[in-house]
Amino acid sequence: MSISDLYRATVPVAPATNSPTAPSSTRSPTGPNEFQELLKKQTVNFSQHAQTRIQSREIPWSPQLEKRVTQGIDAAEKKGSREALILADDVAVIANVKSRTIITAMDRNQMKEKIFTNIDSAVLV
Repeated sequence: MSISDLYRATVPVAPATNSPTAPSSTRSPTGPNEFQELLKKQTVNFSQHAQTRIQSREIPWSPQLEKRVTQGIDAAEKKGSREALILADDVAVIANVKSRTIITAMDRNQMKEKIFTNIDSAVLV
């Protein structure tokens, strides 16, 4: 199952209760814990903010996109970058290079202002 399949299946979950009668409809078929486990296995880390943005903006995250972003982080790391803008087709991510963490993500619709701050490099992949 791909990361995009998991995040699309993940729905906001009501706060957990110890009640055995809690409705089962508040959990997705795969569950947020399974999504978190898959994220741990990825070659890059995702901040909570990035996870929320990818889900809420319905960014089509795929293994191919992740591979390209990882290659972008690798290239930025070789040049000594700290915070990089990585552009892949219609998706832009800002990543902390040292920790290999995606800080935020956006698609073409969210790039209206065309201004990115607090970065020291840009990588086109």
